[in-house]
Amino acid sequence: MTFPAAGWYHEAEKTRRGREGDGMRKDERVRLRLAGLAEGPVPMAALLGVQSQFLRCSRWAAGLRGIDLDRDETAYFRAWTLRGTMHIHAAADYGLYMHEGNRSPYIREYWADDTLLSAGEKERAAERMLRLIESGVPARKDIMEDFRQGGAAEAAMDYLFNAWGGLPRVLMERGQIVQTVSEELRYRLAPQTAPLAAEEAELEQMRRYLAGYAPCGVEDAAYFFRYGKGKCRKLMEAASAVSAGRLYWEDGLVCRRDAEPGGQGVYVLPSFDPLLVGYEKKTNPMVPPEYLRDIYTLQGIIRPVIVAGGQCAAVWLVKRETVYVRPFRDSAYIPAEAEEQLRRLTGCGAVVYE
Repeated sequence: MTFPAAGWYHEAEKTRRGREGDGMRKDERVRLRLAGLAEGPVPMAALLGVQSQFLRCSRWAAGLRGIDLDRDETAYFRAWTLRGTMHIHAAADYGLYMHEGNRSPYIREYWADDTLLSAGEKERAAERMLRLIESGVPARKDIMEDFRQGGAAEAAMDYLFNAWGGLPRVLMERGQIVQTVSEELRYRLAPQTAPLAAEEAELEQMRRYLAGYAPCGVEDAAYFFRYGKGKCRKLMEAASAVSAGRLYWEDGLVCRRDAEPGGQGVYVLPSFDPLLVGYEKKTNPMVPPEYLRDIYTLQGIIRPVIVAGGQCAAVWLVKRETVYVRPFRDSAYIPAEAEEQLRRLTGCGAVVYE
C-alpha cells in the first residue's frame, strides 16, 4: 500500500468552514510550506531559530535545511528564548531573541528555592561557573568536575546542573553566557550585542515569522509565539504594513507574493521540527486529525514523522540502534527514499515497521 496522494485529508476536515484559510486549498498551503525543504538552503534567521531541548533533533532539523552548524560554531548559540524553551539561533540575532522583554520568572523562582542551597550559595556558585568559562573551561563535564573537586555534594550538583535549567540557565538569562551548538555540551561568553527593546524585537520576530512561515494565520502565530490572538493580529498587521508589499492577506492568511510552491517529496522530520512547531496543530493541513495525538502527545512532546504526499504519514523512533516506524492508515509500506533518509540521519542499519 502506498501513501495517500497529495491533498487528501480526513472527511471531517472537509466540512469545517469559517476557520482561517478555508478559502485557500489545503494542498496549496502544504506545498507552499514545504518549499523551504524542497529548495533549500534556508537561513536560520528565516526559521526564527530551531527548538532545541533535544540537541540532536535540532541539529537534524537545521541540517535538513542546509544549515551547517559545525562549519563555524561561533556563528550560532543555544539558549532559552521563544516560548521559554531552548532554541538555536544565529549569533548575529542575539539581541533580537535575548531582548529586554525575554525575562522569565526562572531566576526569581530558582533563587527563592532554598531547599538545598541558600541564595548566597547559589550566587557564589554562579560566579564560580562564570570565572571557569572566562578562564577557558567551556565543557560542562569539566565545570562539573571542578565543582566536585571543590567539595560540592552530589545532591547540590543535581540541583546546580539539572538538565532543564540550573546555573547555566541563570547565567544565560542574565545575558552572561550561551551554550554552544556542539554535540559536547559547552558554554562560551554571550555575544556583546545590546538587547533590543521588547516592542522592536516582537515586531521584527513577527515580520520574520510571516516571511518564513507564510501562508499562516492568527491561530498559527498564536501557537508559535504563545501570545494572545489579539496581540498576534496587531503584530501581523503591523509587520505586513512594513513589508513593502511583499506580504498580503488572503482568506484570513498572511501570504508572500514571491512564494513558489514546493514539491511533494518524502521528508523525514525529527522531533519538534519547525514544520510541526510553526503552525497550530489542529488546523495544520499536514496533520491528519485522527492521528493528532500520535504526533503531539499530551505530555508536550512532538514526535518525529515521515511526510509523504504532503501529509504526516508515519511516526518513528530510535531504540537500541534500530529505527521503528509506525505508519498511519494501516499502511505497511514506506518509500525507499524515506528508509534511506532514516538510515542516513540516525546511523542505524535496521528499519522495523510496527
